[in-house]
Amino acid sequence: MKIFLRTIWFFIFCAALAVQAAEQPGTLRIGDASGGNSLAFLRHAWLKLSTDKRFRDGEFSYASLTPEQALKKLDTKEVDLIILEKRDIPEKFSGKRKLIAAEALVCYTGFGNPLTKLSLALLKEIWSGVRPEWKKYNGEFNTIHRIGLTFDRGGFVEGRFLGTPLRTEGVFRCKDIKRAWLFCTPSALICAPFYENVPKLALPVPIDGITPGKESIISGKYPLSLRYEILFNGKLPPASEEFLKLIASPEYAELSRESGLLLISNAEGGMSK
Repeated sequence: MKIFLRTIWFFIFCAALAVQAAEQPGTLRIGDASGGNSLAFLRHAWLKLSTDKRFRDGEFSYASLTPEQALKKLDTKEVDLIILEKRDIPEKFSGKRKLIAAEALVCYTGFGNPLTKLSLALLKEIWSGVRPEWKKYNGEFNTIHRIGLTFDRGGFVEGRFLGTPLRTEGVFRCKDIKRAWLFCTPSALICAPFYENVPKLALPVPIDGITPGKESIISGKYPLSLRYEILFNGKLPPASEEFLKLIASPEYAELSRESGLLLISNAEGGMSK
């Protein structure tokens, strides 16, 4: 009888240890090698979990690294997850990877501009020229007004014309989408982060024959697009698993859009390797 009871207690004790081990929050150590501020919504998710009572005993860190540093720290298990732009991921990487977000710069012009397409080489020529004119590119005799827009917190907040701030009179509000846009005249060439709901007066210019759109940006076919992936090895700790779930939620889809990103769901981006 004593042997039987001891056996039962032994199994109960082992089961309790197993449950306790399963409940350990583990770590959420992230190496961000994306090289920019557009993925700020990931840091927001990391910060939210670091203050979550469920994971109060876990180890949390978020470091900005070069792609080489991030890959090395993932290999030595100093971090749990790393974030890289797709082109920075070596072909030999054999771990798990998840496509999470994409972004792109798009060129727009206005109605009345006969321009139908540009190549990367011609676009570089226009943006680096001293006083470029449309004549070479569309046959018109107007000077090209080169305009760049800055996207922040869900709207275009600043415009730059040949490197100097634009007058506020050149910006108007589109009530239907509540975004600040520059008045797009036929002589303007606007460079801005991709946004799905652009004013009807703006025409996107295909680059190398590819029209910018959600599908072409996510697939990487559009030349001026970037795609970001999360990389990890093996099974993740609970806190890290929760992180992946959190950034796929509707809340973080909205936060990513406010950063000018397309958040890619599992159905669109999927998991590879």
